[in-house]
Amino acid sequence: MARIDGAPAVWHELPAPLAAELGQTIASFGHVEDMLKRAIFALDRHRLPGGIAEADFRAWLRRMDHVAADSLGTLIERLERTLTRENVADPELLGQLDEIKNWRNLLCHAAWTPAAGGWQPRFANTQGEIFEDTLDASDLAAIRAMTLDAARRVARFIHALDDGNGVSE
Repeated sequence: MARIDGAPAVWHELPAPLAAELGQTIASFGHVEDMLKRAIFALDRHRLPGGIAEADFRAWLRRMDHVAADSLGTLIERLERTLTRENVADPELLGQLDEIKNWRNLLCHAAWTPAAGGWQPRFANTQGEIFEDTLDASDLAAIRAMTLDAARRVARFIHALDDGNGVSE
């Protein structure tokens, strides 16, 4: 939900370094979504029996079509359910992914205005919480680094299956 207060303002062009870092950070959100989809697919496929009937396999593929269209929040929930089913707990990763989800919502939906000390992404989330701070390129770089770290951690589940070691972190 957009935060609407005061008079309408003109659009402010972000400084090039901030805009570039914002673009890279947003791109990292797409990467972590892709890794989540791949991990969910791999972990779910790993559980299919070798002699699965074609009808059952097609039903499984239809379920996986939904994963391909899921957004970050739903993917995080699916990964959590999948890891629970595999008896793998990683609360730190899930907490990190939840934090990334919040940053994604803010950074992808905010209107940016100059403020003392930096640029303020003006946004109110669905709970009505307003982000009051300012951000600069180094803040965005830290968010991007955290997001890419989470993507690497999610990828470990896929690699564990590829290596024949089962699911572990």
